[in-house]
Amino acid sequence: MKKSDLLERFLDISQEYSSSCALQTSVEELSYGELKSQIASVGHFFKDIGVLPGDRVVLVVDNSINYIIAFYAIWKAGAVVVPLNPQARFHEVLKAVRQSKACCLLLDKVTPQLIEQSNKDNVSLVSLEKVSFDKDCTNNIYHWNDALKASSDDDWYKHDSDSLAQIIYTSGTTGDPKGVMLTHGNLACNVQDIVDYLQLTRLDSVLNVLPFHYSYGNSVLHTHLFVGAKIILAGSMAYPQEIVNTLRTSEASGFYGVPSTYSLLLSRSDWSDNPPALRYMTQAGGPMGASLTTELLQACHQSTLLFVMYGQTEASARLTWLPPERLTDKLGSVGIPVAQVELEIRDEKGNRLEHSNIGEVYARGPGIMQGYWDNPSATATTLGGGWLKTGDSGYFDHEGFLFLKGRNSEMIKVGAHRINPLELEEVINKLDFISESAVIGVDDEFLGQKLRVFIVGSESRENLFALKKHCNEFLPPHKIPREIMWRDRLPKTASGKIKRFEIK
Repeated sequence: MKKSDLLERFLDISQEYSSSCALQTSVEELSYGELKSQIASVGHFFKDIGVLPGDRVVLVVDNSINYIIAFYAIWKAGAVVVPLNPQARFHEVLKAVRQSKACCLLLDKVTPQLIEQSNKDNVSLVSLEKVSFDKDCTNNIYHWNDALKASSDDDWYKHDSDSLAQIIYTSGTTGDPKGVMLTHGNLACNVQDIVDYLQLTRLDSVLNVLPFHYSYGNSVLHTHLFVGAKIILAGSMAYPQEIVNTLRTSEASGFYGVPSTYSLLLSRSDWSDNPPALRYMTQAGGPMGASLTTELLQACHQSTLLFVMYGQTEASARLTWLPPERLTDKLGSVGIPVAQVELEIRDEKGNRLEHSNIGEVYARGPGIMQGYWDNPSATATTLGGGWLKTGDSGYFDHEGFLFLKGRNSEMIKVGAHRINPLELEEVINKLDFISESAVIGVDDEFLGQKLRVFIVGSESRENLFALKKHCNEFLPPHKIPREIMWRDRLPKTASGKIKRFEIK
């Protein structure tokens, strides 16, 4: 059943399967009927505090039932969801709020610093954790419990397929995060394609460890609600054995991961001794080496289907999938285009290349973004003639299967995170004893890559301690360099740009 609006589809599902379990954690369950009821209350609450159709609402909340309620409630009010990493620092949140011109900010917990700034910027704050501050300065502060208890209505905003649904921030080549604009039509088309090739139904249940604020986790959320399936919210991958145990006890039918996810499961749990009886697994979020793919395939339950996939935030999530029956003979390939996507390989001048020739991957289809929020120059660089320039290089074999050769840009892939080195260098270079720095990615067995920073400056134990403290204060954990090296100088081009390849 095709829908141009995921919210409309959710309403149909929640009515048809009202008593079916939608969300499950270790301590609670929520049926589709209960989920709809809570979304209705919170959506009405957003309208009551002044959120209007088209407004941006920033969501800085960890994976939880509350995250999902808030996400769909924002849509109910006709507004646009702007999800951020819950580990984002104050300055990162503030930057996104101002760049997106958001009117409301929903967080796990507000701080005095955020309250002060929100008052200045006239932004409403909603805190999931009960807070108590001076009432004279908290007129724009609201509590999540009040949102859940709000009266509800049956006024669900009717979205057009071209109306903006979501802005997902992804680091760009300039060092500034870029807001990928996705419409309701973009998301619905890509969700339909994923549902079709995974053959998802309401009988499926997925154990999710992926962050919902990223494109990959975002697609897991919407695809399963789209068919009336169950989403089981698990913890992080800090304890791989617990994830495996939960997969068995919950009898989940699906699991999604990035390469580091599967590397951890194979090396730090008893997965291989007693693999969970999953119907399917998927892998995306960066290339997985042939050896790890083979090891995983051999360690899976004999009936489990393994889907290797490739995509981008700018494509709503998914561009290609590799049919499981072709996994062995097409090892290393990311597969064929999803149903509504067209791909081409082009040279530096934009000319189309025939199979076996390496060039840049171009994509077009109804799932491709509308552009970057309030960034016409970056949009013009990435979109042209209806095509998305992915920045990835690769080639098609004679059967039309895509093989990727790497990134054209300098982005570093650490686990599921795409990291721009310029963003980190900007933070590091603020220290007065550092003249300049260069961050690169080096191979890592578990994460794919890890961060190494080269420093030009005054080397001492005190300065090393100060640098680590500075990074811990201003960078989220996944953006903190794990290796620090001091150098007298950094290699540069004639124009003064750092030659990262030479450093590597």
